[in-house]
Amino acid sequence: MTRASIYLPALSAEMGDWQYYSTVMRMQDAADYIEFASVVNEMRDGKQLSDLIQRALKDGRPTEIAKYLVGDPEHFFNALVVAVYGGDPEFMEFDVQVSSQSRSRRYSTKIPPWAQSSFGYLHLSGKETLFALDGQHRLAGIKLAVEQKRELADEKVTVLFVSHKLTDLGRQRTRKLFTTLNKTAIPVNKSEIIALDESDTAAIITRRLVENHPYFSNGQIKTEYGATNLPASDSKYFMTIIKLYDLVTYTLNHLTLSLDRDARARLKYQRPKDDDLEKYYKGVVRFLESFINAFPELKDYFSQAGVDARNVIRLERHVNRNILFRSVGLEIFLKLLPALKNEEGSLPKAIDVLTLLPRQFTSRPYVGVLYSATEEKILSGRTRLSIRLLRYMLGFDSQKVTELRKDYAEAQGQDVSVVRLPNRIKRP
Repeated sequence: MTRASIYLPALSAEMGDWQYYSTVMRMQDAADYIEFASVVNEMRDGKQLSDLIQRALKDGRPTEIAKYLVGDPEHFFNALVVAVYGGDPEFMEFDVQVSSQSRSRRYSTKIPPWAQSSFGYLHLSGKETLFALDGQHRLAGIKLAVEQKRELADEKVTVLFVSHKLTDLGRQRTRKLFTTLNKTAIPVNKSEIIALDESDTAAIITRRLVENHPYFSNGQIKTEYGATNLPASDSKYFMTIIKLYDLVTYTLNHLTLSLDRDARARLKYQRPKDDDLEKYYKGVVRFLESFINAFPELKDYFSQAGVDARNVIRLERHVNRNILFRSVGLEIFLKLLPALKNEEGSLPKAIDVLTLLPRQFTSRPYVGVLYSATEEKILSGRTRLSIRLLRYMLGFDSQKVTELRKDYAEAQGQDVSVVRLPNRIKRP
């Protein structure tokens, strides 16, 4: 497809054996001129990689990026890396001279030759084929965003152009760069999101809890960078800040607000108005306080401090094997609440029903499923089955008893004919 020729302000540079150009493009031009690698058919030997990239571009991330660009006036992200072949690209170098009026003449330092030859325009004839090597989700987000909000068309994005050759060696070389860029890029991890993100509502609320709320600001939360789970032997902390962030995220999305996917994306990528943010914070606090105060052992822990609080952790986590003093247990109990809330009509009533469930790992349905009594450890990959068993005990999923018995027996290594499901719980 031939497009109009275009001039792009550019810097010429080299890295390794790559010649590249750092340019600035209008978002509309980026959307119009740059294609996806899978569409261009230059990134793969067969159809498999094309299909893989297309599936990756349909995972919802471009929609989230578009909403970020459209909805957050402080939006910003880094450069796209784009391969170019065909056409007649030309770098038009500036002749840079220091004027006689320049203040820099008072210094003896001269502009080095390599810098003098770096500035210019990159001219594209419009016959070139351009495809993204790094930043395909961002490109897809840009294409959606400029359709939704025309004011974005004139905003600028940095684009790095590299040369691609239509030979087997050229394709191999470009594929290698594609995989290198995507393998070596380090995504922002949860610790950084929690510490720094000013758009993610759950991160903002998590920081405020750890800084200000008495239940979470007096040493109950482990804030070490990168720590996701507590060691099995821990008796000092209630949970890590990453697990608290996950708890807050789930509470916002499914309990206090009951959001659909689009609304969840907005809360993650678009900072709410201050009044809404305060409302969300208070909603999370009300839920957490109600949940904690409904269970005597949690209420006891969060009313203590220092040595006394650690003694409660030691007793409940290591002696009583209390599921609520493990993050996996809190996750399981929280995921039972949406259905209970719908049935009971409110979160407080749903939490009251939760208090009827067994809370010791050594009791059914956890022992042999979520917890190994012989090894005295939590078994991975059993969260979903545990939730299904508890739902059955609460009176849900009665039509799936045969399948549940089979999975319950398999988890315990027993024959299904001798396995009986846990007793149902009588509600008041």
